[in-house]
Amino acid sequence: MTYLAQEFNPFDGVSPSFGPFAPLLESKFGMFLGLAWLIGFFVCAYFLVEAIARAAKAKRQGIGGDLDETRGELVRVAAATIGMASLPVVYAILVSA
Repeated sequence: MTYLAQEFNPFDGVSPSFGPFAPLLESKFGMFLGLAWLIGFFVCAYFLVEAIARAAKAKRQGIGGDLDETRGELVRVAAATIGMASLPVVYAILVSA
């Protein structure tokens, strides 16, 4: 039993790091911003799934007017979700520059 515990562990010496976000997450304001981003991202993802379901339902039922409206909503929600997902990348680029 102890033989298995002494085998090679690829995670020896590895410690988690938030990289460029570490200084931001040390303050309460930074943690609040991170939490606000997380909640916003989950809201956008929820509305994206809902818009996809509405578009599929409109397509299945053959309702042309609803399909155009839901596709427009789907594009807007997808753009918002992509924007929310890219915010940490933009922040990391601005901080490292």
